[in-house]
Amino acid sequence: MQLGAVLGKSAEFQSQVGDRVFFSDASDDLGARGRVALEAQAAWLARNPGLSVVIEGHADDAGGLTHNLEVSWRRAEAVRRRLVQMGVASERIRTIAYGRERLIAECTAPACAAQNRRAVTVIGPGADMADSAAGPGASREPIRRPPRRLN
Repeated sequence: MQLGAVLGKSAEFQSQVGDRVFFSDASDDLGARGRVALEAQAAWLARNPGLSVVIEGHADDAGGLTHNLEVSWRRAEAVRRRLVQMGVASERIRTIAYGRERLIAECTAPACAAQNRRAVTVIGPGADMADSAAGPGASREPIRRPPRRLN
């Protein structure tokens, strides 16, 4: 697999399936919409077994730094657990917590702040590609795209 192929798969995943799940305030509970979104993600990942993902947990700017990191970690882990329950191999999934570092909406209105309470599934190369393409000490970070601003 070439690097361009991963970028194409990432765009396909984002446009056909959707890459994010949203959460209630200070919660890591998956709602009905989140569970449906993750079913679609798991099905897509089953059709693309050579790809790995990183689940990014995010929080809004309410609460302290420690609280936001913790809740964003719990959100990423909730998504990871659900994908594993649906048959995605756990070794294909990494999680990372960003807390409020990567806000996509900077505002105080509740509906606006809700956009930041999310977990984002980022498509990256498979573990076999990362091992063969990266030299010793090379970063194994997924291919990144700039965060989207919604307002």
